[in-house]
Amino acid sequence: MTVEARRKFLATMAAGGATTALGLNSSLVFAADKHITVTSLGGRWEQSIRNHFAPLFKKRTGADVRIVLGGSAQWTAQIMSQPNRPPLDAVDNAPVQAITLVDKQQVLKLTPEKVPNLKDIPPIFSDLVEGYGVSYQYGTSGIWFDKRKVAQAPDSWPEFFERAGRGEFGKKIAFPDISYQSTPELIWHIATCMGGSMSNLDPAFTALRKIKPYVTKFWGTAIEAERLIVSRDAEIGWLWDGRVYAMMDAGDQSLEFKRLKPSSLFSLVFAQVVKGGNTDLAMEWVNTLLDPEPLLEYYKLIQYTPTNRKVIIPEATKSRVMPASEGVAPNMRELIKATPQMIARWNAEIRG
Repeated sequence: MTVEARRKFLATMAAGGATTALGLNSSLVFAADKHITVTSLGGRWEQSIRNHFAPLFKKRTGADVRIVLGGSAQWTAQIMSQPNRPPLDAVDNAPVQAITLVDKQQVLKLTPEKVPNLKDIPPIFSDLVEGYGVSYQYGTSGIWFDKRKVAQAPDSWPEFFERAGRGEFGKKIAFPDISYQSTPELIWHIATCMGGSMSNLDPAFTALRKIKPYVTKFWGTAIEAERLIVSRDAEIGWLWDGRVYAMMDAGDQSLEFKRLKPSSLFSLVFAQVVKGGNTDLAMEWVNTLLDPEPLLEYYKLIQYTPTNRKVIIPEATKSRVMPASEGVAPNMRELIKATPQMIARWNAEIRG
């Protein structure tokens, strides 16, 4: 070994020894790892992550953001298939998939020490996944309708199903199919609004059977639901508020959205820190997702309500925001247990 080669070798060993002596893991040091891999839905959601959240994160940490597009089921499967070398540092997850990762012990608990903005988030938005994630926004369910065709919209879920089941809205109803990821939650919600429960789903399936002859399409994706609205192949149906408000703001002047009594179902997306990933950066990423500044811009684009109490909603859209206290969500472990029965009954009673 030459003198110069030996000098480089010793310098390298010394640097490695210093890192070990300090007890540092290079994958967890901001300066040593200049990127983080996160997830997003496509379209407006990716646009907001890239333009609103990533720049603030870069400013605070110096790290770049790599965005993986897809959906909760796909991301959860990828994490579970590589538990020791997860392909993602942070993941946006639907409630059922979020609980799945909690039970598999593949995500870390969030604390105000690691995620300071957590202190400004109502507990419900992290309690639903036992603190192993937090929803930085929420949507709520209701009905959309064409004001030219539906002169008097229902006020409650029982009224909606009664009138729809009489054929008052014609065969122009759009409703989600069991293949849509939120439909099991919706079945639970219908059941509770009609006097049932997770252990008594009969009221929900009775209501669904009544409207079945008048449903023009049981849609499988929210994009498909939006197409039904644009084409007016349907004139009334179930959907999340943010998607409908975005279409209204895009110029659909005959479109309207209404939340029905007694409650609205939450649409939640839980940001989670993946165990074994770049956890320090991932905690800071979740903290950035909860930051009031980018959350306001996210709201303006997406129309889903920020969960951070410090976000000041513009006057022009304040009336659209539902207080978090009026939203409901099922116990996710109970829902997971009930879902096979829901699917079986749907296939026999709604598809059959």
